[in-house]
Amino acid sequence: MSHARNPATTRQATPAGPLPRTIVTGASSGIGRALTLELARRGVPVLAVARHAEPLQALADAHGLIEPWVADLSRIEEIDDLAAQWLLHYPDIGALVNNAGIQHDLRVDDAGYRAQDMRAEVELNLLAPMVLTRALMPHLQAQQRAWVVNVGSVLGSCPKRTAAVYSATKAGLDLFTQGLRVQMQGSPVRAVHAVMPLVDTPMTQGRGRGKIPPNVAAQALVRGLIAGHTDIRIGKARTAWHLQRWAPGLLARMLRSA
Repeated sequence: MSHARNPATTRQATPAGPLPRTIVTGASSGIGRALTLELARRGVPVLAVARHAEPLQALADAHGLIEPWVADLSRIEEIDDLAAQWLLHYPDIGALVNNAGIQHDLRVDDAGYRAQDMRAEVELNLLAPMVLTRALMPHLQAQQRAWVVNVGSVLGSCPKRTAAVYSATKAGLDLFTQGLRVQMQGSPVRAVHAVMPLVDTPMTQGRGRGKIPPNVAAQALVRGLIAGHTDIRIGKARTAWHLQRWAPGLLARMLRSA
């Protein structure tokens, strides 16, 4: 007899317990900043990665467990060397949160939406997480327990009319996470997909209604990780899962008007 998967979360056999030193990309604002602070508050050392030094230093000043690292993950060819430097300085790294991302809130046929804009979305949102995960994987597989957490979006399963490319990257990130799970069976690495609803961040400024604060999203994500969940659907992302399954036309209409 088959059982339906829990729509909100998928639970591992045992809780994850305390988290090891964690890399958080896109840590300078929004969900990444809130997640960095939440992890540090819970006693987890964090390597906070972002492009701009000033907000990273402010994070480091806010908590002693936060180490700032300025890096531009859109420079794909530099990621291998970057990962090697991190492991040299912090050999206790045991978790990676792929959170960094950008969204151009434009239709594909918008005259101002250039090819380089599309490429930037694909490279930062999808290619960079895949390359960074690959670079760190030998180290993570050598740990007793390790995590790769990919921060997704409800748009990855039902796209918005002005975010086709962003939605495609988040759908790809979901499938990449599923592929990792297949490959990592029998290894200590857990591949986690955290599906976000609309969160009140600089990226979503002036867009949509019913946003949740980034600290609420971060707290839910960390609770799910500690509990051992591998699919974490936060806030309205749980409702969207139900709608996508039972009333996909309704969800599509809702997002078209967003």
